[in-house]
Amino acid sequence: MADSDKRAIVLVAYGTLNPAARTTYDRMVAAYREMFPGFEVRLAFTSGHLRRRISRSGAFIDNPLTALAALQDQGFRQVVVQSLHIVPGSEFHQVTGLVRALDAVKGRFGFQGLELGLPLLSYPEDYRRVSCSLHPLLDRITDQGETRTAPRNPREEAVVLMGHGTEHSADSGYSRLARVLEQDYQNVFLGTLDGYPGLEEVLAMAKRSGVQKVRLLPFMVVAGSHAQNDLAGGGNESWKSTFEGAGFSTRVCLEGLGEEEGIVRIFGDHTKKALEKLSSR
Repeated sequence: MADSDKRAIVLVAYGTLNPAARTTYDRMVAAYREMFPGFEVRLAFTSGHLRRRISRSGAFIDNPLTALAALQDQGFRQVVVQSLHIVPGSEFHQVTGLVRALDAVKGRFGFQGLELGLPLLSYPEDYRRVSCSLHPLLDRITDQGETRTAPRNPREEAVVLMGHGTEHSADSGYSRLARVLEQDYQNVFLGTLDGYPGLEEVLAMAKRSGVQKVRLLPFMVVAGSHAQNDLAGGGNESWKSTFEGAGFSTRVCLEGLGEEEGIVRIFGDHTKKALEKLSSR
């Protein structure tokens, strides 16, 4: 294969220390290899702290810069960097800056084409597509380490999704999706750790709904430490403890969005849009 024909996709996420959560990324890489035959597919984490801790166990994961440098050195000339972020917040814009800077490099140390695939909630149609793709997850619970289907009665049991949130203006994407979920489902609420709506708001929504049961799910690509601790942990400040303290019985689903085929397809369609930009250059 000529160097000009060598194409690659780099999936970029913040990362996680949780080994089980990292298998979700592995499955996403495998799904991408099926969706994009002939492409080299690699994973990169933006968190240097997590990467260094992972390396102590003998594993190594690139950051976006080292992943792109390796691909360039190995003769790949057409590359898409696909964000696995939920919204285009601060971290995504740092990746954008890197891609734009490297795309400006010409000659033997540059790429023929370098493009960026946007996060999950980026295009107007993404919100309805994400809402529809969540449908199978809303009927799942994790019990004794195993996730299984357990259909809920929406008049008796609410679903509360916990996203990360951000101080960036892109946090508005969570509010927009919360409104779509309100239109599409009965008693399905979305809140965030670091944005709006937060725990206080979704707790109030659950109380107004009149239900006595709440199912807690992470609205994150992988069910890492935030899902294990902030959502479902035994600490007093976890969402599970807070809802139980308010009189609700709770069940949890510890499965990330990256496990759902419909969500992965949305990321894949964003990658296809980036490839279309490359081909039009």
